[in-house]
Amino acid sequence: MDQRFDQDVTSNPGPSLDGPPLKLSWATDLRLLMVIALPNVASMVSQTLLSIVDFSIVSVLPNASEAQAAVSSGAMVFFACFSFLMGIMVCVTTMASQSLGAKRYNDCSAYGWQGVWISAAFGILGFALWPFVPTIFGWIGHEPAVLAMEIDYTRIRLLAVGLSGAAIALGHFFNGIHQPGQNTVTVVGTNIINALLSYALVLGKWGFPALGVAGAAWGSLIATAIHVVWLMGLMCFSSRTQQFNALRMWRPNRDKMRRLLAVGWFSGINFTIDITAWAVFLMVIVGGFGTVHLAATAICFRYSELSFMPAVGIAMAVCTVVGRAIGEGRPDLARRRAAVGCIVNMAYMGSMGLIYVLAGTRLMGIFSNDSQVIQIGTRLLLFVALFQVSDAMAITYNNALRGAGDTRFPMIAAGIESWGIMILGGYWATRWWPQLESIGPWIFATLFVIAISATLWVRWCRGKWETFDIIGRDEPSAEVPDGEVPLVATLPPDGFGEPEEFGSRLGAP
Repeated sequence: MDQRFDQDVTSNPGPSLDGPPLKLSWATDLRLLMVIALPNVASMVSQTLLSIVDFSIVSVLPNASEAQAAVSSGAMVFFACFSFLMGIMVCVTTMASQSLGAKRYNDCSAYGWQGVWISAAFGILGFALWPFVPTIFGWIGHEPAVLAMEIDYTRIRLLAVGLSGAAIALGHFFNGIHQPGQNTVTVVGTNIINALLSYALVLGKWGFPALGVAGAAWGSLIATAIHVVWLMGLMCFSSRTQQFNALRMWRPNRDKMRRLLAVGWFSGINFTIDITAWAVFLMVIVGGFGTVHLAATAICFRYSELSFMPAVGIAMAVCTVVGRAIGEGRPDLARRRAAVGCIVNMAYMGSMGLIYVLAGTRLMGIFSNDSQVIQIGTRLLLFVALFQVSDAMAITYNNALRGAGDTRFPMIAAGIESWGIMILGGYWATRWWPQLESIGPWIFATLFVIAISATLWVRWCRGKWETFDIIGRDEPSAEVPDGEVPLVATLPPDGFGEPEEFGSRLGAP
């Protein structure tokens, strides 16, 4: 199925400037978007199921509530430390898709490799943060039983910073060239490996030692290493990527690295702001009410992933098609396909919100048999349900703006609104209305999601992004190094005209 999706995208990549403008229907836009989105959604669902599987595995440990709280908090701290690099790496899609639209095919793989080099440099920071992990969790002040597991889990996860960044960069290269199915195969495969390793290492199955919460972290580390090797093999040796000269574009390129960082810098700060804000919300503001409230919120986060992770998959496709349309000089097409993606996401996440309202108690009971956790979590799920439609808008237009290279404004908006509304408001709620307990902070979290969605939608509608040129259209494309034979390749017909010749773009005579 993944191959069929990829073939459809390759053979129907959208209109180009080589012929007259095409008047495509919204139904056609939806089909083209979903052809790219479905593999991404499969990847996101697979990743979500993995986190749920990990959560379920540690739930059978004797100290289940403490273990669940430790895994959630540890993952939050890891992603807070890793978020800046992650925000840069997702912009590989932006650069590769715009290069694809502009028919600068060597540049697509060059940007993928720059992501790998940047990730390798950031990987050193994972080791540098080791001594500070106890201090971070000591400042948060969780119960001693939770604290010890949080430290072990996070230290192991930090070893994978560079590998995780490289995996994201390579995966987003495939998204950018409209071949997300190849990435999906690797994501699903490595997630299965991860789940099996976590099961064996957490519970001591199949002759492996029982490492408890630390076993889940080791499983993630090993699976991530396998993922990177798999993606590199596909990028360099797959017959479907040879036209991008990936094997010859591996060297560091100062100009490409500068351009990727120029766009990714603000995206990285945005990711850091967002993930850090939610980490503070979970561990400090809500965690201040005790382990029961922390566990209930952690379960709500798991269910929230079931709605927003598939939406992120669709929004990633929006980023890709927006980037390619802009590379082709078609901002009108970018606007329309972003609107289609937003409608799809709002419909899906709105439906999930309805499920949270109608089946909240049953959903909470799947992960916990603690009556207090179930009671508190059922109430909190109502707030998760309330902001689903707004969250769909925020996710979609944030990715649309990223596809256009507009990353600075979303970063500023996220910083002001997440910390000004959710964190500051949540803190005030704990002081002014302590009788509401964790419900008070969740009210302000809901207000934040509604506010940021409106802000990003207005930014997109105003069209400032149409003036950006992030790939340097007037500058030469990357060249095959001297002494190496350039690859001459032809893509299948694009569905709207003649086959696309790669030869002249790759330096062929």
